[in-house]
Amino acid sequence: MKVSICGCGWLGLPLARHLKKAGFTVQGTKRTEAAAQALCDEGIRGFPLTLPLTNEQLPVVSDFFDCDVMVLNVPPGRQTALSMQYASTMLTLCGEAKRRGVQQLIFISTTAVYGDVKGVITEVTTPDPITESGKSHYEIEQGLIASWSDQVTILRLAGLFGPNRHPIKFLSGRKGIQQGGAPVNLIHKYDCIRAITAIITAQPKQNVFHLASSQHPSRSEYYTTMAKKVGLAIPEFSDNEGGSAKKIDASFSCDQLNLVLDQDDLLAIVPELDDAKC
Repeated sequence: MKVSICGCGWLGLPLARHLKKAGFTVQGTKRTEAAAQALCDEGIRGFPLTLPLTNEQLPVVSDFFDCDVMVLNVPPGRQTALSMQYASTMLTLCGEAKRRGVQQLIFISTTAVYGDVKGVITEVTTPDPITESGKSHYEIEQGLIASWSDQVTILRLAGLFGPNRHPIKFLSGRKGIQQGGAPVNLIHKYDCIRAITAIITAQPKQNVFHLASSQHPSRSEYYTTMAKKVGLAIPEFSDNEGGSAKKIDASFSCDQLNLVLDQDDLLAIVPELDDAKC
């Protein structure tokens, strides 16, 4: 089976390596010629691609669409203007993929589509996004379901963490943080890779899955514990409110994908930060 991964960054590159090791034929995109060549050096056919897709780029990336499954893993830009263009850019790219004969599409989305919906969130909870990113992702989801039907799988990921990426790095030492009692919704990169691999293999007809650890300690407990584990300044929370905030329940998705999370014990996992003590 040939898999094309659009966006070989922090999550996409280790996904590509994992799939290659598992015996898949893997292709991927990077923004520059040099980075695309680096993929080729690893046995992953690399394509230079900057979005939005233009007619001038089509001859260069034409073979990228020659695949059984395409994984779309391109987060929106942080700038407002880029975020506003994000949905249109992604839907145009997916339209080209469909025109070129791609049979299965996996779109990596976010649990931000649920906005501030309170309580336990399941896969059938109606999204109510409030951020630009959440709104853009939900717009893409709706567009893909309308055009791809059961050929698209949407995977909504909770907050990502893993090697060289952990929110404690940005919360360390901060004071007056609100909503200390709110549950955390996080998922480790390695479990995301295993979930995406399961979707590629099983090709489920269900459109929407989401992924989060089954553990949801409070923000104050979790980030205090993480700061102590790596010797960073402990963040200070101004209140213990937020206990009724959203809690992502991914038990149904894990059951459907026959997936047992390896990195589920959030309080036991030490943040992997090279500069944790800097």
